Amino acid sequence: MTEEIAPAAEGQVADAAPEAQGQAETVSWYDSADDETKGYIQNKGWDDPIKAVQGYKNLEKFQGVPPEQLLKLPKDGDPMDEVYNRLGRPETPDAYSYESPTGQVDEARLGLFKEAAHKAGVSQEAFEALAQADSQYWEQAQEAHFAEIEQKQTAELTQLKSEWGPQFDERAELGRRFISKNIPEGMDKEGTLNSIEEAIGTAAMLKLFANAGDKASVREDRLPDGEGERRFGYTPEQATSDKRELMQTIQADPARLANYNTGKGPDIDKIKKLNQIIAG
Repeated sequence: MTEEIAPAAEGQVADAAPEAQGQAETVSWYDSADDETKGYIQNKGWDDPIKAVQGYKNLEKFQGVPPEQLLKLPKDGDPMDEVYNRLGRPETPDAYSYESPTGQVDEARLGLFKEAAHKAGVSQEAFEALAQADSQYWEQAQEAHFAEIEQKQTAELTQLKSEWGPQFDERAELGRRFISKNIPEGMDKEGTLNSIEEAIGTAAMLKLFANAGDKASVREDRLPDGEGERRFGYTPEQATSDKRELMQTIQADPARLANYNTGKGPDIDKIKKLNQIIAG
């Protein structure tokens, strides 16, 4: 027996057939977007517009700055100039500026430093910090160098005073007289002497000029030695050397040697004076 279906009452709409209900399409919030955008949204799982808004908010938090402040790094091997310039590198090496606290700048060294800094993409601020550190290093290095030289000169001078003994001032004066007479006018005497002293040492320089003054006969007076006179600046070491030479000369001359051995001739007095100087 077939089931009868009563007609719909007036004013009522009959229910849709079950098949029609199952075929109805679900409407999504992004249906109006193009296919590429639809695929992107689907891959992100944004089935609700709120999720898309939350994703954008998170992106803003992650980047932390406005879009115009973002910096895109180039691929490996690509030039970095745009990145360097955005980070504050001057357009050219000459555009770097630096003022030394001491006012002393090695322009040649600074020029090389600018070239290297520009090539490495260093900003002006970083350049100033590096140049300041470099300046401080060399200033400290120079101070240590000069302190070492001064310490060495003092030690050598003390040793030479001990070596020359009472004749130190006289030998030093011989050197000063030689310098005064032989260094040309107009030459930087102090600078020249400092260069020589640094090159060969204080003791060697003083000995050099004292000996030169001795050989050049710049003695302008003679000093009493208790038994006649002795030469200005004449040291026990020189007297020992002169005595040795004199004895060799006497021994080479039989007649002169015979007179000396019998206490005759001028060599007796010469040897006596030399012995007195050697004894101090």
